Amino acid sequence: MRAYVEARSSSYLLTLHATETGAYPLAAALRRALRSARCSVWVDCRHVSMLSAEVLGLLRQCASRLWRHGGHLILCHLPEATRASLSAEAHQAAAASEPLAASLLDATQYGLAWPSSSQP
Repeated sequence: MRAYVEARSSSYLLTLHATETGAYPLAAALRRALRSARCSVWVDCRHVSMLSAEVLGLLRQCASRLWRHGGHLILCHLPEATRASLSAEAHQAAAASEPLAASLLDATQYGLAWPSSSQP
């Protein structure tokens, strides 16, 4: 999995692709985002048909680190199977409240807004 990285004023936007030679490997893109002073990472999944367990694990680790430091990781345009899986997990882990949201609508439940004036 690879990601194009766009740094915004208070966040990072990562756009995932299954195979794009000009993009960062996902792990490197997430490390870059975590090292920055930006408090949120938005991950656009519209160009992928599925997210593997390994990719979801990387995203969860990033979300946990951001959450501990007052930040958030939001997933947008998830493949349907992944969305259903995350929604079921979110109901089970509601006490933890770590925002690994499956959509922009889900993100609003955490009080989060899209990171710039332009909408996705």
